[in-house]
Order: sequence, then C-alpha cells, then structure tokens
Amino acid sequence: MHDKYFNISVIGNVQDIGFRKFVESTANSYHVTGYVFNDQNGSVKMLCAGQVELLNTFFDAVQTRPPQGTSIEQFIKTEIPIPEDIDLNVPDQFLKLGTDELADIGRKLDTGIGLLKTLPQIEESVSALPEIKTGIDTLNSKFDDFRTDQREHNKRMDEHNKRMEERKKRMDEHNKRMEEHNERMEERNKRMDEHNKRMEEHNEQLTQILQKLAEK
Repeated sequence: MHDKYFNISVIGNVQDIGFRKFVESTANSYHVTGYVFNDQNGSVKMLCAGQVELLNTFFDAVQTRPPQGTSIEQFIKTEIPIPEDIDLNVPDQFLKLGTDELADIGRKLDTGIGLLKTLPQIEESVSALPEIKTGIDTLNSKFDDFRTDQREHNKRMDEHNKRMEERKKRMDEHNKRMEEHNERMEERNKRMDEHNKRMEEHNEQLTQILQKLAEK
C-alpha cells in the first residue's frame, strides 16, 4: 500500500533528450513506483506512488538534476485523493511508457531532417558521394588483389611447412637410429672394458707366476 499518489505534468524542453529514461532510473533508485510518458502537447506526464518522504526527494531530484539540455518551465504536481483501503495497482517498478510510438518516431525523423538542413556543407557532402564510392571501389579492388596474393602465399607456406615436417620426420628417424647405434656402442664399450679388466688380471697373475719361477 502506498502513502500518496500524484499526477505530474512537466512542461518545457523535456522530450527527445532522454528525460523519461532519467525519470525512470531516478524513480526506481528512490523506490517510487508508477510510469512516465510523452504527451502529444510536448509535455511529459507521470503517475507516481510511494512514501511521502521518498516522493518529495524524487520530485526534487527530477527538478534539480535533469539531463543536459532539459529546460523545465513548469512542474505541476497534483495529489490524487485515494481512500486508504483502495490501491491503484500501479506497476511494482517505475516504467517508461511508449504511448504513441509512431508519432514519436515521426516527430524524431522531422527533427533529424531539420537538423540536417541546418548543416552548411550537406549539399556538397552529398555531391561528393560518387567520388567516395569510386575510392571505396578502388580500395576493394586492391584488397581483392591482396587477398589473392595472400592465398597464394599461404599455399606456398603450407607446402613449405609440409616439406619441413617431412624433413623433421626423417631427422627424427635418423636421430632414433643414431641413439640406438650409440646404445649398442656403449654396450660394446662396456664389454670391452670388462674384457680389458680380465686381461689385466690375467697378465698380473702371469707376472706373479714368472716371478716365482725366477726365484727358484
């Protein structure tokens, strides 16, 4: 249940500048519910509901911190007397309504066309469009040539990489064979070391035998 309900009418430069979006976000930040819409007479209308203190804070924020370009000439606030046991069932969140979107779109298009007509160089800019298109076509042609060259380059690089992979594969096989050869050589060297050790022991024994024979 809300404490108070108000009808608000804001008169001035308040349409097509983001004022409704500002009102919507500000109302939700103060927990004020209701809705806002553009009226065909150029004003912005609101139905607001909430606690008195929050409503007053919201009304003050709308009037003192509007978006840049807003000019509020009148802020008309009218309380709606509602019996305590009746609720108007306003939306749970404050909403921005599009009451007449076609009219809004038409008005905004008219505004945009009017602004374009005020640009001093607009006719010269339009007349330059064919030259701009020619320049763009030239750039596109050069880009197509570049893409063709790039595809050929990529193809050559793919072939080169393939050859390098084959070469690497052969090198890996060669290295594997060399590792196996080295392992066999290490085994052979190990056996030779053992053989040489036994030969040294044998020679040492022969030397001792010869010394004993010489002593006799």
